[in-house]
Amino acid sequence: MSLNLFLILLLIFQLLLIISTIKRKKLSIRFGSFWIVMVILMIILVIFPNIIYKISDFFGFETSSNMLFLLGFFFLFYISFILTTTISMQNDRIKQLIQEISLLKESVENDRKKD
Repeated sequence: MSLNLFLILLLIFQLLLIISTIKRKKLSIRFGSFWIVMVILMIILVIFPNIIYKISDFFGFETSSNMLFLLGFFFLFYISFILTTTISMQNDRIKQLIQEISLLKESVENDRKKD
């Protein structure tokens, strides 16, 4: 019981930290909402641990810890995919901005030469 209480307090602290980070605009709502959902799911699983046992039995896992490790792996894979996608989009945007700045710079230099 004390472990569950400690985990719930830790997860509530994490939830407050995420919300604070979003308010300070250091984390976008897009990523923050994902983390908030994950923390809420973890709180539910701490309060009702039988859910994990029933789900792992339903899917045929030998132990519930095996299922948790697999879910953790897929969670990390998903986060890596989202971050890679975001980085790729930002790289394309940076490339476009560099090209626009170069064209504007060239235009300004040409205008100075004409004067």
